[in-house]
Amino acid sequence: MLSKALAIVAAVWVMASAACSVGNEVPPTAKPPARPAPTQAAEIASPQPTIEPTTTLLFTGDIIPARCTDTAVTALGGDWTLPFQALQPQLAAADITIATLDSTISDAVVPTGCIETFSLGGVAAVADGLKYAGFDVISHAANHIKDCGAANCGDQALFDTIANLRAVGIQPVGSGSNLFEARAPVVVERNGIYFAFLAYDDVATWYHATGEYPGTAPLDPTTIAEDITNAKKVADVVIVLPQWGIEYQTEPSERQREVARAAVAAGADLIAGNHPHWPQSYETMAGPSGEDVFVAYAMGNFVFDQDWSLETQQGLMLEVMLTGTEVTGIKFHPIHIYDNYQPRLAEPAEAAEIIGRIDAVATALAVPAPTDPAPSSRAQHR
Repeated sequence: MLSKALAIVAAVWVMASAACSVGNEVPPTAKPPARPAPTQAAEIASPQPTIEPTTTLLFTGDIIPARCTDTAVTALGGDWTLPFQALQPQLAAADITIATLDSTISDAVVPTGCIETFSLGGVAAVADGLKYAGFDVISHAANHIKDCGAANCGDQALFDTIANLRAVGIQPVGSGSNLFEARAPVVVERNGIYFAFLAYDDVATWYHATGEYPGTAPLDPTTIAEDITNAKKVADVVIVLPQWGIEYQTEPSERQREVARAAVAAGADLIAGNHPHWPQSYETMAGPSGEDVFVAYAMGNFVFDQDWSLETQQGLMLEVMLTGTEVTGIKFHPIHIYDNYQPRLAEPAEAAEIIGRIDAVATALAVPAPTDPAPSSRAQHR
């Protein structure tokens, strides 16, 4: 909190008194003794109010550099900075930039080409594009973390992805060689504030890690609460990145809201999810001390080839401003994906439509559910 205490500067004047003893009176014609100059009080500097640092976080939707996206970039020379060039200034300007990689990036991956397939593997060079874009943290708790395209490389693709991200200075979170690693927070310091990121998957149970099996951190309210408590010991702000929800829906599912409530009750300071491939709505929940906690259910796609509907070509960048550890500003920046690979800021009319759509659902979520009528009222309607 900013200090509002005001210091009071006091001036003390020291006066000397003339002696008044009998037989030692000052003759009326004599000059009175010179009055000593007042002693000047030492100046006391007013303490300046502490200025809390301002930190900006920027979250994007799903990044899937496979299928037609890979084909488009390959046709343009294989430069993986291309998908991010239009938005690189905004992405790099944030203090911490975060996304979800719902794919792999590995030299073991064999691209499938622009065909219909659910094996979404990306090549290792994608890491260079992510670095160029300015990403700092990548959630890899997703449902395509071991995909290899036309190859069969399984765990190797997962391990390669983690290694390739770290090699370019990006911290992956939510996956690992075992459950302990997958649940571990990533901590990033900016402006003297420590931010802990936790990531979880609620979609592909077959990729969930165990004590001995590599994979993702499962989205379980009990273990999330434990992880948040532990993260609070090493960080000032805890952010949860879930991969959850039902595809192609603007409204969050009750499962999403249930898990969000549990995470907020455990002390999460912000929740930013992904997976549904549409921009989903948002909600504000009351934290343990009555503070507002913002929940963004999904940002939609960011780099992907789903060009068969307008909604799957749309997404959001979520900008969150913090003053110290307090969220003091939230803004959505709608985007549109062009040519199967490049997101750009949406044109004003489309941006307004996207915001209007999620605002309408948010308004409905904020309306309390009707209470069960009293027995006498029910009797009247039988």
